[in-house]
Amino acid sequence: MSGGVREAIHDALLKAVREIGVDGEIPDLELGRAKVPEHGDYASSAGLKLARVLRQDPKAIASRLAETVRVADNAARAEAAGGYVNFRLTDDWLRALLARIAPGYGARDLGDGERIQVEFASINPTGPLHIGHGRGTILGDSICRLLEFTGHAVQREYYVNSDNTQTRRFGASVYARLHGQEPPEGGYTGEYVTELAEMAGHDLPGIETLPEDEAEPKLRMYALAKMVERIKATVARLNIHYDEWFWENRLWESGLPQKAIERLRAAGYLKEKDGALWFGDPADQEEEDRVVIRSNGQPTYFASDLGYLLSRFEQRGYERVIEVWGADHHGYVPRMKSAAAALGFDPEKLVIILHQMVNLKEGKMSKRAGRFVTLDELVDRVGSDAVRYFYLLRSPDTTIEFDLELAITQGNENPVYYAQYAHARLVNVEAAASERHPQLPERADVSLLVHPWELDVARQLAFWPDVVADATALLEPHRLPYYVHDLATSVHRFYHAGNAQSEHRVVVDDPELTRARLELCRAARQTLKTALDLMGVSAPERM
Repeated sequence: MSGGVREAIHDALLKAVREIGVDGEIPDLELGRAKVPEHGDYASSAGLKLARVLRQDPKAIASRLAETVRVADNAARAEAAGGYVNFRLTDDWLRALLARIAPGYGARDLGDGERIQVEFASINPTGPLHIGHGRGTILGDSICRLLEFTGHAVQREYYVNSDNTQTRRFGASVYARLHGQEPPEGGYTGEYVTELAEMAGHDLPGIETLPEDEAEPKLRMYALAKMVERIKATVARLNIHYDEWFWENRLWESGLPQKAIERLRAAGYLKEKDGALWFGDPADQEEEDRVVIRSNGQPTYFASDLGYLLSRFEQRGYERVIEVWGADHHGYVPRMKSAAAALGFDPEKLVIILHQMVNLKEGKMSKRAGRFVTLDELVDRVGSDAVRYFYLLRSPDTTIEFDLELAITQGNENPVYYAQYAHARLVNVEAAASERHPQLPERADVSLLVHPWELDVARQLAFWPDVVADATALLEPHRLPYYVHDLATSVHRFYHAGNAQSEHRVVVDDPELTRARLELCRAARQTLKTALDLMGVSAPERM
């Protein structure tokens, strides 16, 4: 069985549908995890879906399918329930699965080497990263980890804005501080700006004697470079490393925005109005026109983005580009999709993921004299593992309420502690077994695993390849902590059930039974570590 067990069940179900007389197109049979465990592990509404096709009673169809279907390797048995067909994984198949689980279990070549660029975070480097920026950074990196795990060729990129309104205000703020003045209206007032001005005065001899129009671009690029160094250091603390820090000014030096503008002009997507150059799809009257070149001749950031599309899809040849943005940029999504199509690229290959804000729940760090809390401060307080885990706990379309006190709690109510403690427990069981039994059988007799609390661990392990496939296809890494929690729960139950009574310890006098349970521990430990790795969270051996 090369894919996940759900895929095997689906293939068997399709074959059974043909066998009961469906010749034409088969509708979606909605095979998924059963919502109620008592009904089985997977369920399909096949009877209901095929009722119109066969013009028969859904219950009768489901019953015929349950009798007909044969899943490869006898992995699951089927039973009808109303118009549904439920599937329950067989105990023998679950036991046999353990031997097939090794480091990297769940990895599948879903990508076939597809070249994907993931551009994430890319915050204007005009200040330190704060807690809101951390969400897109961790989301983007976990997407990359999933894509790499499933056979895609991934490039991580941070796009460094260097010539927009905000960065010019930043340069003007550094210039003002260099001369002992207050930053301009809308400028940057943090202490770091004064620090950067002092550093620039030392590293750029004579900079303070230049007029502002000459000094500002130099100060801006100097200060941006220093802030990029700090951002690199911050994300490295979260075990995130970019392959490329792509500076906006490189686009204009290479002429790509100019080339994009000419292409759009020739295709009829640009028009002049009020002295400015505007982009708009002549066939789409709903989408608002956007300025590309202002009436003063200065390009907008949209002009840079046009060149950036050429850089990635055409010059560097990425087959798909994934961008992770804050939800406040939602209005920019249709514009970028339209621009990609106008330049001749498939807009479906430009995937834009939006994420909501992060709020800090009231606690010791929630208010610091009215200033924002930096990402570094959050890592200092709760550690990299907790930051990454908590940021992935929610779907990107929901706001995160980061609970500081919970994140540092050493107890099962803390989901990070709960998951990591499960891994440490599995390591501890293996250590305890080696102490009690210096020599154990080389091969495990997994037929000795008969208790529900043993087989439930194996059942969770069976679900893992499907979780990986879904999280990758949908670009939803928040599915990972959900799975980790379920697996950790089954591990904790296994551990407690095994220790509840003397005759049900995990490590027992019988070396054969101990060896069988160790096989289960090994498979669970390796899978749990793989899942945590994909989240960028460590799997400690002791806690």
